[in-house]
Amino acid sequence: MAKAHEISGLLAGAAVRASLPAMFSVRIAELWDWAEHLPYPDRVRELHDMRIAAKRLRYAFEFFEPCFAPGFKELLQRFKQLQDYLGEIHDCDVWVDYLRRQLAGAFKDLNRRRKELGRIVGAKPELMTAAQELHEELERGPAGGLLMMLTDVVQRRDRLYGELLVFWDGLERDGFHAQLIGAVAQAASAGRPRPAGG
Repeated sequence: MAKAHEISGLLAGAAVRASLPAMFSVRIAELWDWAEHLPYPDRVRELHDMRIAAKRLRYAFEFFEPCFAPGFKELLQRFKQLQDYLGEIHDCDVWVDYLRRQLAGAFKDLNRRRKELGRIVGAKPELMTAAQELHEELERGPAGGLLMMLTDVVQRRDRLYGELLVFWDGLERDGFHAQLIGAVAQAASAGRPRPAGG
């Protein structure tokens, strides 16, 4: 997991609102730095790091939510959707790793039986018996079910990943980055909150 970017320039005793730009500019930039990896579905670690950056930013927004205008809740809701996509994709990646490990164990015994089958010379009746036993073991053992689960998880991840790309493109088209920066600037300068985007 990538280390969080350091926030500098905070002054002890400064008003909370005055510190918001320093805090949020770092957290927002951190998230958008990881977004460069979005076009690459196989960058599992980078997508996980983007998820962590999104989580840090969301928690900061939620903690300082009273400083923001009432309209900010809508921006925060869209942000939660982003984090949900990243979280569900990460869950799929964790499942894929787990299922691969389980399959390795299941196939270890099947591979031993397959090697025994390979030692039988010619088309002897014992070859047929060994092949039938291996087939039955494959059907009743965990390998078949694990392969089906792996297929389902990969399909789910692929669907979620496609939805994430569409969602992110929508955020970019809507100027979501600028909206977040604007909301932070407004919260920092306002004595009382004004509606977001106003």
